[in-house]
Amino acid sequence: MGAVFANGLEISGKAVNAQTIAAFPDVCFTPPENPATPPGVPIPYPSFGMAGDTEQGTGTVKIGGKTVNIKNKSDLSRTSGTEAGCAAKKGIITSKNTGKGYFNSWSNDVKFDGEPVIRMTDLATNNHASPTGNTVTWPHTAALTVGGQDCATILNNVGIYVHQHKDSDCAHPTESEHCFENQMFQRSRGGENYSGWGNYDVDTAPCICMESYKKTKTGFRKSGSGSKRGSPHNKKTKVVREFLKKKRSPTLGDAIKEVQQAVGDHHEKLQSCTPQEKTDALECLKLVLLDYLVDCARAPKPTHAQLLAKPVRKK
Repeated sequence: MGAVFANGLEISGKAVNAQTIAAFPDVCFTPPENPATPPGVPIPYPSFGMAGDTEQGTGTVKIGGKTVNIKNKSDLSRTSGTEAGCAAKKGIITSKNTGKGYFNSWSNDVKFDGEPVIRMTDLATNNHASPTGNTVTWPHTAALTVGGQDCATILNNVGIYVHQHKDSDCAHPTESEHCFENQMFQRSRGGENYSGWGNYDVDTAPCICMESYKKTKTGFRKSGSGSKRGSPHNKKTKVVREFLKKKRSPTLGDAIKEVQQAVGDHHEKLQSCTPQEKTDALECLKLVLLDYLVDCARAPKPTHAQLLAKPVRKK
């Protein structure tokens, strides 16, 4: 079956090889259940939703002969990854594990059966008993692959979880970091966007957790002067900002290469990976950013190649 697109993004449906990248964390109570831990032990799990589990989709317009996901109607009948969280309480919010998946964003102008369609990178929440999910909102992906493997698996294997900045659950000593510097797209943090970057938003742009506090012999610093100096986050940021000082308005493609190098050199999770694992993970982070920028862009939507050739920080 050939892919069908809306706004340059693949449409999600029962016949499409689409999934929600592991939404993390999905905290579920896990055995043992004993007097010390009556409801079980709360453990965060990655949660997956597959488009093949679509229910309540389109009735007339179909892709590959099967129903398509649309706004306010479609959901995923089940999710996976949380099976071990099977103590009586299960999900910490919904009291479910392997609950339904619901979509939270969609196309603004492409409709099937009168409702907006769900596309690659549209947002979803997983493990529901009702429309309030047990996981943070996460990009729904259909075709983000590197070397024949989906980016959900690649990033999970190295322990990197992409999130929107506003939904950060990064724990000390890590902090939420815009993998690709916010200053490439905005004149000031949360301020006016540079020309040509549409609806880019500091709170919804893709971020990763990155070790941000200085490690000492007795543990990680928590506050105070110099507490972040020399951390992986600090080193990565310093490299990128030096690059942007020397090259005021590079193309997005050149800027991404610099960021990938800096993240690869300094992110704590990538230091024990194989060279191929690191390369693939960095390529996935690039694809996540590009798809986010496509979604932010005004019509007509740019291709990835057009975005990569575009200068950042252009007044």
